[in-house]
Amino acid sequence: MLFNEIVGHSKQINLIRRFVEGGVFPQSTLFVGPEGVGKRRIARELFQNLCGSLNIIEVGVDKPVTVDQVREFSSWLFKKPTSGSGKAVIIDRADEMRGEAANALLKTLEEPPSYGYICLISKSESGVLPTIRSRCRIFRFGPLPESSVSYLIEKQGLKVDKKVIKLSRGSIGTALKLLESPVIDLVEEFTSLLKSDDKLKKVLPFAEKFAKLTREEVFLFFDALEAIVFERGGVPRWEELINSARYYLKFYSKSQSVVEWFLISAFKL
Repeated sequence: MLFNEIVGHSKQINLIRRFVEGGVFPQSTLFVGPEGVGKRRIARELFQNLCGSLNIIEVGVDKPVTVDQVREFSSWLFKKPTSGSGKAVIIDRADEMRGEAANALLKTLEEPPSYGYICLISKSESGVLPTIRSRCRIFRFGPLPESSVSYLIEKQGLKVDKKVIKLSRGSIGTALKLLESPVIDLVEEFTSLLKSDDKLKKVLPFAEKFAKLTREEVFLFFDALEAIVFERGGVPRWEELINSARYYLKFYSKSQSVVEWFLISAFKL
């Protein structure tokens, strides 16, 4: 049965199944929800059922699609399939597309071929252009329950860590990344530093540890801190500081420099 191995999202899955069984699944869709909760996996299984595994293209997984990629997969989409009953394009990071790529995609969404499907995947619904959103059937996916995250971790033969489950915020993808990185230890060290009397003297030694981390792991560190703030009911000053650190990390500075700035700012709160 379709989606037999998918954990969670029963409401969305049942709705998708009804569309598929009725032969009326929308040609243009937008899957919105937290990162790492299974949106892309659901899309992949859906279109394997509708089109066959050889008739699916996935783009935007590692970085947002470019206008050249949009033109390339659009050209592919408009060529009738030589096997199977359709073709599908899965576009991840839809909320991170630049204007030129989004406008090129809009042309394809306006008049897709009768056998073609396009599924956009996004963390943010508002981050997708309104003109694109208006042409898509939106499916909203929420965080997974903690029990589901624990089950999926155990299913992979890994040990469940309660701290990881809490900080993952219902994302199995985030939980697995946390288990494979030193982020949890760094978060605990940071919370200890906050209580230290001589914390400003420890800024540089602590920030130096981030020089060996990937940019993704540094983002993961800030996500974990945000999860702690959220769990405690939210503190606007902390939320603003974490968002600023993410912004600087994404557009400007080296990881270590961003962490140094963040620590100094945090210790003044």
